[in-house]
Amino acid sequence: AGTEAVAADSPHEMPISVPLSRAHVVALLEALEGLLGEGYQPGGDLLLALSMDGLSGGAGARSIAAHLKARSLSPCFVLDHGGYATMEAFRTYLPKNAPLALIGICEKGEIQGEMTADREVSSRPGRERARPVDELLRAGARLTRHPRRARLCAASETMLSELGKKAPLLQRWLVRRPRVTFPLMRVLWRKRSVFHQFFVSERTVCALSAQGTLQTPAREASLIFRQTLIPGVRAAEARHRIRCLAGNDDLRMTFSMCEDAGAPSDPSGEAWDALETAIEIQFERAVIVPCLSPFVTDGRFYAQPGGRVYRFSPFMLTGEEALSGMCTVTDGTLQTAVQFFRSMLCV
Repeated sequence: AGTEAVAADSPHEMPISVPLSRAHVVALLEALEGLLGEGYQPGGDLLLALSMDGLSGGAGARSIAAHLKARSLSPCFVLDHGGYATMEAFRTYLPKNAPLALIGICEKGEIQGEMTADREVSSRPGRERARPVDELLRAGARLTRHPRRARLCAASETMLSELGKKAPLLQRWLVRRPRVTFPLMRVLWRKRSVFHQFFVSERTVCALSAQGTLQTPAREASLIFRQTLIPGVRAAEARHRIRCLAGNDDLRMTFSMCEDAGAPSDPSGEAWDALETAIEIQFERAVIVPCLSPFVTDGRFYAQPGGRVYRFSPFMLTGEEALSGMCTVTDGTLQTAVQFFRSMLCV
């Protein structure tokens, strides 16, 4: 998570919209500052692993995880951003006016890369008139052809099964046996934000840059792309497919990030119970379910099969905010988050 502060010059600047990861860090640090002022002494070793580069390779978190492993230290639990509370998802399956708290027990994989075209695209016989920008545009069009693929992973299956246990009798048939009904869900939910968050791998072209004019075409151009991966889709396979889709050996391709989906954690035990209790205190009548975190976090470096790596940020999000990774911060929501972290820090 980033450490850039969420700050306002005056109370009149609230509410503000900020990345969920930043709001998460600010609330955590404010809670810790308050506890330290009261003479707080952690019950064990407390490590604030603010790597600052979790969305661009995670070198900081990777080194911290390696440091712990080299000393045979295993955290009793890890809490990162990624889950959230909402009043806009799965309302059909919840008691009236009950918020839904989604705790990430694993996360999507992700690929980030750059494709570059230069004079090489016109160096072969018969291609003397080929231009870098044109070649990149063609490759980008191929990358974004059928960019989404839906899949039901184990974490999302668990999420739906848990929702089914709490759903009214007439509604629970769709989610109690998700392996059987998932083809129908794909049709019914294909336009909903929750479907894209928890069930879809997506390939996106983020930017294309080149320096040139109509009179002087660019000699070099670059294209940045990204792909998220539902657990079960291997990063190496997705990377190979991207190379095949590019369809041009004269384009240079580099990958700044190529991460498989994280190993799932067990939604039970003392750490899970403490997390549920802290959520129930701040979000009255909340229905709490494990889920696939739709975001890539530093938690992936600490995750081991059956481990205790959880992803939850104590903020109430709309469907669009959850899809974009943003949240709205007010004085009230910030204080709710601070109280949540005070509870977790005292576990």
